[in-house]
Amino acid sequence: MGTKPKGLTDWAYETIKELILTLKVAPGTQLQIEMLADQMGVSRTPVREALLRLEQDGLTQVVPRVGVFVTGISQRDLEELYELRELLESRATEEAVQCLTDGDLDHVDLLLEESEVAVEKGDVEKFLETEISFHNILTEGARNRKLISIMDDLRDLTYRWRIISLKSPENVRLSLIEHQGIAQALRQRDGPQAGRLMGDHIRSVRERMIKVFDLDDETEVKPSTEA
Repeated sequence: MGTKPKGLTDWAYETIKELILTLKVAPGTQLQIEMLADQMGVSRTPVREALLRLEQDGLTQVVPRVGVFVTGISQRDLEELYELRELLESRATEEAVQCLTDGDLDHVDLLLEESEVAVEKGDVEKFLETEISFHNILTEGARNRKLISIMDDLRDLTYRWRIISLKSPENVRLSLIEHQGIAQALRQRDGPQAGRLMGDHIRSVRERMIKVFDLDDETEVKPSTEA
């Protein structure tokens, strides 16, 4: 798990958070404080404090007299989260058109070139990296501090769904095509069109994931393993 720094709570928080976000610890898993402390070679206190911070992030849930669990993810979670993304990112993209420089747009084009190569090679990790950067540059390009702050809060909750979405090659391929359409609208400095395309893209990803993974309102994507 890496070299322990002086701030053990911060280190425990980042370590456990990475395990959750990358699905190495599955949604719904009960987290055993003693086991985690032993694995990380620390006392229970920094682990307990880390789990409380993760609860504030929405990534863990404390069930009284039962224990601490990784937050489950269901179709309802997907729909609510992606509805927020659709509203916020479409608006951010529309506003970003007026703020992004030619250099920023060159960066967008470069990201899409790297993304296309990643798709051709089946390199899903590289695609994920470029996909996140693509969305971030447009959100931050809106120059709206409150919107950026809200999107930052949603980023970790979105990350697990992004990992899941990589299991569908069709979703990855179509997402790239949709990104390219958004980039074309950006180059044309057509804010309303870019915003509409971003909203369509996020809505389409949500619908593809529901279809591919056959989710319903009661389904949670979670094996029953413990950590």
